[in-house]
Amino acid sequence: MTDRAPPVEVLASTTRFRGRVFDVATETVRLPSGLRQELAIVRHPGAVCVAAVDDRARLLLVRQYRHAVGAWTLEIPAGRLEVGEDPLAAARRELEEETGHRARAWRELRRFYAAPGFCSEELTLFLAEDLEEVPGGGLPCDADEEIELVRRTPAELLDGDCRDAKSLIAAAAVTALRCAPET
Repeated sequence: MTDRAPPVEVLASTTRFRGRVFDVATETVRLPSGLRQELAIVRHPGAVCVAAVDDRARLLLVRQYRHAVGAWTLEIPAGRLEVGEDPLAAARRELEEETGHRARAWRELRRFYAAPGFCSEELTLFLAEDLEEVPGGGLPCDADEEIELVRRTPAELLDGDCRDAKSLIAAAAVTALRCAPET
């Protein structure tokens, strides 16, 4: 496998929907083999997510209702990037808005795609440590959010009923960091 991918030709692209969070386009592409594909693509500006670890090695999580799956989910703090926004600045904002905490130590862990089969969203996962509660609760949540702060160890999250991919990735990444040999 090479690092350079062969070019894919975009034959047609039409935006079908423009929304507050994402756009939807239909595209026709030709792969290097000549194969043509007709695709519906969700165009997303990207997002950040935060594995915030407290002094007892627990992740700060939010419980919130997600209508698309018809369930209350347990998730790490996360949010959409504004156009041109620095991912670390967005991560700091989301942690404070959703949990009422700030972190003194930050580290980017990895970037990943949420659902690359149909969505362009790339998430940047940060590790946030040395947490402190913000006096007065911090920044207000978004007007359309109703969330509850919950704490779980990475093992509890991995062994429990969490079904949110970014949160499971964060729990696995934090576990791997804690198990990695010192260099």
